[in-house]
Amino acid sequence: MTDTAAAERVVERLVAVHWDGTARAHRRSRARLAREFLRRTAQWALAVGAEEGWPFSDLASAVDPKVVVDPALLARLELDPSSDDPFPVPPQMAAVIVRWAALGDLPRQQFPGLEDPYEPLLALFERGGGYAVANGFIELAFISVPIRSVTERASLEPLPIDEATLDGLDRES
Repeated sequence: MTDTAAAERVVERLVAVHWDGTARAHRRSRARLAREFLRRTAQWALAVGAEEGWPFSDLASAVDPKVVVDPALLARLELDPSSDDPFPVPPQMAAVIVRWAALGDLPRQQFPGLEDPYEPLLALFERGGGYAVANGFIELAFISVPIRSVTERASLEPLPIDEATLDGLDRES
């Protein structure tokens, strides 16, 4: 079963992401969100056997290999060739996130102790655009976060990523 409404909501969030110059002002919160994304995806990767390709593995396929998303919906995620966005949302990762959303409540039913692996990444995008990956780091324009190993990231304590905490981190900059 595909949760088309959830997939559509995530596509709307992703297509609204644009490099707008706020990444510098949000560098501390974006780094926190990247770390939390790495922690959550590491925990999921270990739980569902998707360590290969982590942190960018397709967790949705590992949970339910039959999950399908309408190709027209995924086509909305394609990059605009005229865009001058230096850190766009990577289209392959966007598709992975949408596929996850299409699972609906299935992941929470199967693994109630694990948190949504992609919410931190969606929030990171919404706070100033995408990222690049280079030399074992997630590059966020004005700060870099080391990826490290899946087991190392999975063992870390969760970081609060509520709006008030993130805004507070950015005010400290």
